Amino acid sequence: MSKELAEAFNNIRPIPVVTIEYRLYYDEKGRPLTMSSHNHPNGNYVVITKQQYDYPNYNCRVVNGKLQFDLENQFRVQLKKSTTGIPVVAGYPNLVVEEEYPDIEYYDRNS
Repeated sequence: MSKELAEAFNNIRPIPVVTIEYRLYYDEKGRPLTMSSHNHPNGNYVVITKQQYDYPNYNCRVVNGKLQFDLENQFRVQLKKSTTGIPVVAGYPNLVVEEEYPDIEYYDRNS
């Protein structure tokens, strides 16, 4: 190894590791307002995980500085395949069709 190459390796500085802090901001009643990962604004917040940031669920509140999810307030409807009801993309019952679409099927409430 040449002297110049050895000096170049010795002068390499490590790249600093940037830690990203994900935050959920909330109001005075603990209700979520917004989230941020950079250029954090002022306000009340709790630190959340990257997964909570990537897949937000605003059905929560902050109580005593801790994030709590309101599981009892979730709305669930069980569906069954039918010949009438809500038109959806065939094979994807979570994609409701609101316009003309070539391949649809129907679902109705089970209860």
